[in-house]
Amino acid sequence: MVILLLRFLRFQESVDADGWERTLGEILDSLLAATITGLAIGLAYALLVPKRELDSIEVLQPRAIARVIETDARGSTTWAIRARTASYFARAILPVLKENALRTGRSIKIRVQLLDPSNATALDAYARFRSNHPGASAKWNAARVRTEILSTILAAAICRNEAPRLEIEIGFSPDFWVLSLDLSDDSAFITGQNRGEPALCIRRTSELFSGWVEEFDAGFSICRVVRPSVEGLTSRDLRRLSPATLGKMRTLFESIGFHGLQDPELREISNYMKRDHNYA
Repeated sequence: MVILLLRFLRFQESVDADGWERTLGEILDSLLAATITGLAIGLAYALLVPKRELDSIEVLQPRAIARVIETDARGSTTWAIRARTASYFARAILPVLKENALRTGRSIKIRVQLLDPSNATALDAYARFRSNHPGASAKWNAARVRTEILSTILAAAICRNEAPRLEIEIGFSPDFWVLSLDLSDDSAFITGQNRGEPALCIRRTSELFSGWVEEFDAGFSICRVVRPSVEGLTSRDLRRLSPATLGKMRTLFESIGFHGLQDPELREISNYMKRDHNYA
């Protein structure tokens, strides 16, 4: 409004205008054009992008990610996750889903998409990527990646024993990806590799939500799917690994195609369940 008043009242077009007045008039013309353009873009954005869509998409700051995801898990009857090793899911989200099933008595369907621990090429590629990633706290190798994946499988089998209403499927993927994807009843969460990175939350009311569901389903369709299960193994057994507990663990992994695991490897897999996750 100030620009309009100055332009058309104080600096009107005149053949007798001084040079500085003409120059200032041209500057005001440019400012006025830029202002009108900005208003037009803002108006178009407001009209073309529905408010519901804007309200359905949120960038989560790092400090809020765990709280928002865990809150969603407390009320969800389904969960699908695509993550390389799913260490954060196994240690933070899966226990919430287990407690949810025990508290409500409802079935909860869980699908987990992981790197195939028998695919040496994929494990090597991810290990190189992690080691070269800024902020990597330790050197990664294929053995470490495989151990983290097997630890997630162990956690899934134990949670299923402790909460039989959990229906858990694990898919071993031949693909390699960077961003993690979590899908609850109401939300899609797209997260990065490390702590300190923001996440994207897309609610079911968004037109984008179904696309992420299809993204997960497409990837899961090419996975080798297993349902990890071993009788009588609980989290209490891992506090002190007896020969009997190691035998149950070996039986679990052999049942889904991983043979030849020795006692030191089984102990390392168990220890990884107690470590802090990498938010990866």
